[in-house]
Amino acid sequence: MQIAEQSTAAEPVIDVQSIPPHQRHPLILQATQDLAPGRGFVLVNDHDPRPLSLQIQALFGDAVSWTYQERGPERWRVRIGRPESGTAPATSLRVRIGRGGQASAVAAETPLGVAGGGLVCEITDCPPGTTAEQVLDLMQGVIPPAGQLHLPYERLVARRSGSCCGGMCG
Repeated sequence: MQIAEQSTAAEPVIDVQSIPPHQRHPLILQATQDLAPGRGFVLVNDHDPRPLSLQIQALFGDAVSWTYQERGPERWRVRIGRPESGTAPATSLRVRIGRGGQASAVAAETPLGVAGGGLVCEITDCPPGTTAEQVLDLMQGVIPPAGQLHLPYERLVARRSGSCCGGMCG
């Protein structure tokens, strides 16, 4: 990640123009995940990062703000921040995956692993405000890799958006 300059609010400016495209989103998402309440950074790009804004909204909901500061045509600047309010910690949900791939929510104290004709796994790092219905919708048809009982929400979103491995690779 390249921090090229400082914004007027003494926040880092991350200029991704020289970073290979396939590395940009993971770096920006990690920087967003690491933001403390009340902090932010300015993203500089050579095109409108609208697809990234949709991905951030899906992952973080209202816990992260997105404010355009400059809109092209040669450079886009966006402030990505974590407001003081709306910063509830990420949550998790336990899900039973039946033999046919159907998913249903189970109680938080349900043991992980094979149980009751299905597999109970935990979906971790769900953005604040994520409903059980949203998680279950993403889970339909998912069969976790053997031995993997904790699935990050981000990987389910990647699977839905067509990643090469269904969001299940490292």
